[in-house]
Amino acid sequence: MQSTQSDILFGSDGPEKLEGRDICLHLPCSRCGYDLQGLPATSVCPECGTSTSQSLASAIDPTMHKLPPLLAPHRVGNALLMLGVLTLLAAFSIALREVLMMPWLGLDKSSSAGMLLFVTTGIAVICGVLGWIPVFQLWPSPADAGIHSGRKGIATLAAGLVVWVAGCLLANKFDADSLLGPTLIDLVPLSGAWLYLLGLRQIVVEVGARSRVFRTDRIRRQRIWDLLIGILFIAIGIVLVWAGEAYSSTGNQSSIPFSSTFTLDGKPVSGIGFLGMAISSVAVILVLVGLIYLCFNLAWVRSALQSPPPRLREYLSPVEGT
Repeated sequence: MQSTQSDILFGSDGPEKLEGRDICLHLPCSRCGYDLQGLPATSVCPECGTSTSQSLASAIDPTMHKLPPLLAPHRVGNALLMLGVLTLLAAFSIALREVLMMPWLGLDKSSSAGMLLFVTTGIAVICGVLGWIPVFQLWPSPADAGIHSGRKGIATLAAGLVVWVAGCLLANKFDADSLLGPTLIDLVPLSGAWLYLLGLRQIVVEVGARSRVFRTDRIRRQRIWDLLIGILFIAIGIVLVWAGEAYSSTGNQSSIPFSSTFTLDGKPVSGIGFLGMAISSVAVILVLVGLIYLCFNLAWVRSALQSPPPRLREYLSPVEGT
């Protein structure tokens, strides 16, 4: 019998004939999860009627096997997930620091204000220092000898960690009790976060291609460019807060939108500053949500690196007569 197009499936090693061959590895049905091992490759699932070739196509990942091999895939996967968790924890601690210092909570004047600042900033600094552990685990991965984009990403990421730690320490030392929380000194750790995510993006783009879920998912996939844009809006909000505080200190009144002042906690507040606080607060929430999604995405990548799908040829029994 001559094979038709439906009897042939393309894997990383080229086209494979399905007729006369059985499935010799554990293969869950792509629809109901029934184990298809032992069935002919051209049959259908006995539970739901889905063709075994469809389940094979959904299980294999030819694109992954055609990419250059990583030097240490297990180590790279663990390092990326660790970076994601540390990033989320550091961002959450800094966001909590700014929230706790908001005047309407009353904590900025309490005796525990200094301790809260120390603890939240300390967590962010420790996360930045611990970030060097996965950096050393990534080097010289994820790039092979002929590709250097991954190493450039690692260098950019490492530079971002340095600026982040230095910026957090500076903010903790020089950040006065500003009315709306953030001040211009907070732009230093933000610039470190920007560099860090820019480097992480270069690494994730290269390594993430080895995860089929990460490549194809269009709903749950977190694009790091969205996080970079979120950081940009946080910076814009901080600048507006600073401009608003500088304007409100002059005591001038103007017809310019958002330039009027009002009293908050006994202090004059400019509408510009309040607008900046609102912009930065919303951006921080979106960035935190994005980082949670990023951690899930990195978990996908780690799973693909540590348990890569078998090749199509491995799923099929040998061709008769060979």
